Amino acid sequence: MGWCELPNLSIKQLQLNLEPKMKPVKQTKKPTTTKTPAPAPKATVKAATIATAAPVPNGAPADPKLAKPARVAPTTIEAHIDVGFGNQLFVRGQGAGLSWERGVPLKSVDPKTWQWSAVATDKLTFKLLLNDSIWAQGADVIAAPGQKVEITPSF
Repeated sequence: MGWCELPNLSIKQLQLNLEPKMKPVKQTKKPTTTKTPAPAPKATVKAATIATAAPVPNGAPADPKLAKPARVAPTTIEAHIDVGFGNQLFVRGQGAGLSWERGVPLKSVDPKTWQWSAVATDKLTFKLLLNDSIWAQGADVIAAPGQKVEITPSF
């Protein structure tokens, strides 16, 4: 037989060749003993069980496993500026994964609007940069968690 020739076998013969060749295993039965079932315990609700599921005075459940995660609104920076074709805005700062050493690019929504969003659990201090090299004029900007900050930077 050449390398591309197949043996002239029927489908039944091919199936038999593909089936694993295993020996049947004898199954032995374990001796069974009959036990009288114990009476089922009565269902009782303990006061402690109820207390762990009840909310504490500040509104959070006593058991952290029962607490639902709070929905946190993202902190958004929206810059209104036409930076010119081929240029891009970046943000540097502290909080929500930002760094003062390396900028994160903002997304161009339209030719004059740039946005960046992230979930922040603490205040966010930031400054915008043109092409991650030219700092915006003025002081650092501070945003609270979940706040949308609209800014018109000048370079």
